[in-house]
Amino acid sequence: MPATTRAHEQPVQVIDTALEYVPGDPVRVWARHRDHRITVSDRGAALQKAGTPDGWQHACARVFAELDVNITRGGVVWLPVVPIGPAEEAVAQRVARASLIFFQELLELPATGG
Repeated sequence: MPATTRAHEQPVQVIDTALEYVPGDPVRVWARHRDHRITVSDRGAALQKAGTPDGWQHACARVFAELDVNITRGGVVWLPVVPIGPAEEAVAQRVARASLIFFQELLELPATGG
């Protein structure tokens, strides 16, 4: 369902997927509709849930290379929805799957002292 919080913000739809980071913690993605463009992202959920471990950029690079999704320097997994490409639902599922795999990769990183 579209929701906005301020006049200058664009409608955002929360999409629940059948995936879970861990049991009871669903993978959700957000679709932002701006003008004639749609962007789907995890809003950095995978990185946030994993606790931003040292070396997370290496896991990011692997996911980017293997799954062909965009990942920002802040750890947000995202893709645009383009008219000649897959539909919004397919892109949302792809971003959700990439977010889950990114999360799993982050959990496999060696623990560091803290």
